[in-house]
Amino acid sequence: MGLYLHQTVKTLDMKKFTYEQKIAMMRILLDLVLADGRIDERETIFFDKIASILGLDNSARKDVDAKNSLLALTEISEYTREQKEELSKLMGQMIVIDEDINYNEIRIYNVVNDFCKINIGFNMEDYPDYSRSGIS
Repeated sequence: MGLYLHQTVKTLDMKKFTYEQKIAMMRILLDLVLADGRIDERETIFFDKIASILGLDNSARKDVDAKNSLLALTEISEYTREQKEELSKLMGQMIVIDEDINYNEIRIYNVVNDFCKINIGFNMEDYPDYSRSGIS
């Protein structure tokens, strides 16, 4: 995991989020992990690290798995601006953690960004050395 990724996760303030907000955030991040049809070990490690920093244990994974993604979106749309920015950073990091930018991951990022009015785009040009998949 790159230094930038490590630093951002390390500075994630779990006190900014309620339990339900953490579950909603983790649901969207899990959707990103699953978006390309492959689960890379780096994605799993990063996902688990975020969950740990947020104070979520293994029992919370059941809540994440059971969370409906559309309901998670509606909850995220009510986040504060600062919370939305934190989620945007984490989504971007999840997209690139495996050094492959997948079209379905970008589509999910854009849906969350648009629906929740985050207004922070993901720029693939910032990652010229990463592979691209699922892009026609």
